[in-house]
Amino acid sequence: MDPVFEELERRSRYLNSLVRRTRLTDPPEAEPKPETDVKVEPKLKAVEPGAGDGKGGNAEAEGKERTKVKAKGEERKVAVRVRAADMPLPLQRRAVRIAAEAVAAMPKLESKRLALALKKDFDTTYGPAWHCIVGTSFGSYVTHSKGGFLYFSVDKVHVLLFRTAVEPLGYPR
Repeated sequence: MDPVFEELERRSRYLNSLVRRTRLTDPPEAEPKPETDVKVEPKLKAVEPGAGDGKGGNAEAEGKERTKVKAKGEERKVAVRVRAADMPLPLQRRAVRIAAEAVAAMPKLESKRLALALKKDFDTTYGPAWHCIVGTSFGSYVTHSKGGFLYFSVDKVHVLLFRTAVEPLGYPR
């Protein structure tokens, strides 16, 4: 078998085992279990493609909003800012809601866990090949499918969510 296909198969098996082992609804054993009454009401404005790409977009064009998040019996506001988007508004709202709920539920941010939660939800709901990058500082240059790109922040956490086209691999000849 071709080494490239072996590597892809190995990575696929690893990711599948990681998904099976990770419980997104349960926090790690070392942390206290957060209350489950997380309520998020995201308010997003439509963002024109390219509006938040650093080419003179202002805060209004970038969709800066304050969102109320209720967790652990207290309500707090988180700053949600859509920085760039080429995605329908309902998908944007879903991504922001999932991210805000996850950030509110975690006492300390776990970037991998948040990225896995977003990717898994979008893969199961909207089909395969969603990718998610989460962090406070990262660079990226990606190619995405039309209508499948969102770059936003929740407080100081930045999230890049995008979709790529999936083409079946042909067998080597």
